[in-house]
Amino acid sequence: MSQVDMAYDVLKKARGPLHVSQLIKRIEAAFGVHVDRESLVSSFSKKIARGDRFRRTAPNTFGLRPE
Repeated sequence: MSQVDMAYDVLKKARGPLHVSQLIKRIEAAFGVHVDRESLVSSFSKKIARGDRFRRTAPNTFGLRPE
Protein backbone atom coordinates (compact mmCIF):
# COMPACT_ATOMS: atom_id res chain seq x y z
CA MET A 1 0.00 0.00 0.00
CA SER A 2 1.41 3.42 -0.95
CA GLN A 3 1.74 6.35 1.44
CA VAL A 4 -1.05 8.10 -0.45
CA ASP A 5 -3.34 5.08 -0.08
CA MET A 6 -2.55 4.90 3.64
CA ALA A 7 -3.31 8.63 3.95
CA TYR A 8 -6.60 8.13 2.11
CA ASP A 9 -7.55 5.35 4.53
CA VAL A 10 -6.68 7.49 7.57
CA LEU A 11 -8.58 10.52 6.23
CA LYS A 12 -11.62 8.39 5.45
CA LYS A 13 -11.67 7.08 9.03
CA ALA A 14 -11.07 10.57 10.45
CA ARG A 15 -14.12 11.86 8.58
CA GLY A 16 -12.53 15.28 8.22
CA PRO A 17 -9.36 17.13 7.25
CA LEU A 18 -6.12 16.62 9.17
CA HIS A 19 -2.90 18.60 9.41
CA VAL A 20 -0.01 16.73 7.81
CA SER A 21 1.63 16.20 11.25
CA GLN A 22 -1.52 14.52 12.61
CA LEU A 23 -1.88 12.53 9.42
CA ILE A 24 1.67 11.19 9.65
CA LYS A 25 1.23 10.20 13.31
CA ARG A 26 -1.97 8.31 12.48
CA ILE A 27 -0.41 6.56 9.48
CA GLU A 28 2.57 5.47 11.56
CA ALA A 29 0.29 4.23 14.36
CA ALA A 30 -2.10 2.39 12.04
CA PHE A 31 0.38 0.90 9.59
CA GLY A 32 3.67 0.85 11.50
CA VAL A 33 5.65 2.58 8.74
CA HIS A 34 7.70 5.78 8.70
CA VAL A 35 6.30 8.45 6.38
CA ASP A 36 8.46 11.23 4.94
CA ARG A 37 6.64 14.54 5.41
CA GLU A 38 8.02 16.24 2.28
CA SER A 39 7.26 13.22 0.12
CA LEU A 40 3.68 13.00 1.38
CA VAL A 41 3.01 16.73 0.89
CA SER A 42 4.49 16.55 -2.61
CA SER A 43 2.27 13.58 -3.47
CA PHE A 44 -0.79 15.41 -2.16
CA SER A 45 0.07 18.51 -4.18
CA LYS A 46 0.27 16.46 -7.37
CA LYS A 47 -2.99 14.64 -6.64
CA ILE A 48 -4.78 17.90 -5.80
CA ALA A 49 -3.56 19.53 -9.03
CA ARG A 50 -5.09 16.62 -10.99
CA GLY A 51 -8.34 16.74 -8.99
CA ASP A 52 -7.70 13.26 -7.62
CA ARG A 53 -9.27 12.30 -4.24
CA PHE A 54 -7.76 15.02 -2.03
CA ARG A 55 -8.21 18.71 -1.30
CA ARG A 56 -6.23 21.27 0.68
CA THR A 57 -8.43 22.87 3.34
CA ALA A 58 -5.75 25.05 5.00
CA PRO A 59 -1.95 25.30 4.90
CA ASN A 60 -0.56 21.75 5.25
CA THR A 61 -4.06 20.47 6.03
CA PHE A 62 -5.68 17.94 3.75
CA GLY A 63 -9.05 16.29 3.39
CA LEU A 64 -10.96 14.19 0.89
CA ARG A 65 -12.85 15.61 -2.04
CA PRO A 66 -16.61 15.14 -1.82
CA GLU A 67 -17.66 12.01 -3.69
